[in-house]
Amino acid sequence: MRQKLFVLIVGLLVLVSEGAPAQASEIWGNSASSGNVNLEAFDSVTGTLIPGQQFLVPNLTARADNGRGVALLGNTIYYTTANSGNIYITDRTSHADLGILVNTGFPGIANVATDGTSIYAASYQTSSGVVNKYDTAGNFVGTVNVGTGFGRDGFEVQNNPNIAGGATTFISNRGDLTSPYDVYSSTGALLLTAFINPSLNGFGTGQTGIAYDGNHYFVSDIFGNRLFEYDGTGAFVRIIDLSGILNPFTGRLLEDLSAVGNTVGNPGGPDLGAVPEPGTLLLVGTSLASLAGAAWRRRGDKQP
Repeated sequence: MRQKLFVLIVGLLVLVSEGAPAQASEIWGNSASSGNVNLEAFDSVTGTLIPGQQFLVPNLTARADNGRGVALLGNTIYYTTANSGNIYITDRTSHADLGILVNTGFPGIANVATDGTSIYAASYQTSSGVVNKYDTAGNFVGTVNVGTGFGRDGFEVQNNPNIAGGATTFISNRGDLTSPYDVYSSTGALLLTAFINPSLNGFGTGQTGIAYDGNHYFVSDIFGNRLFEYDGTGAFVRIIDLSGILNPFTGRLLEDLSAVGNTVGNPGGPDLGAVPEPGTLLLVGTSLASLAGAAWRRRGDKQP
């Protein structure tokens, strides 16, 4: 009996420790393509397409334009196009048309981002560095001026504990298809230059959108049909090849990327499988060991 109980406990501990696959995020992208504008989401660990999350945008005017920005806030997706100042809205689950958040007055919007409370957008036609800020009702809140070096097609609002004490900051490339990616404070002051620099990893030009999921960064290599992954310190991790995933609507030219988990106000995200935390493993292991000890003691009490 004692041997069987020991084997059972060891088996349970192995199952818990091996557990589920590593935690994954949904990385959303909007392609730069004229007509048939679509959104799609990828598993950040495997690079595979999330089932049911590759669809034509529901607003027919936006669909006929040229895809650009995307931002995910909880279950709400904000997206933009190259030739309109509208920030459109759809639901992550139903893909229903939820209308237009606001017309920014820009001739086009290359990217859109969120900090969980506000929505940020900048003009596609210029690199003025002026970013408009709106609340989730579409009311204009103000602007942030991050200077003329601020990119047109790759920026994200983030809360990275490795940067400036974890305060909310911007990360952006330096123009259309132009990396590296610099970090700015929430007031627009330059904090870090070339925090992520694909050229140092042997990659040429062509990087656009960037997403941060609270742990890692994902950069779109627009003409390579792939993503580059970097850790929270800006160190290169790997290439995520998307060439084996068909896009039936257009060729894939991922312009902008987004993921939940990028800020405190936009935490977590769809849990695609998570390894139990070390504390959980310790607690389970301790509990099982205690149960084993108690069982053995009870058995010992019954011995003559």
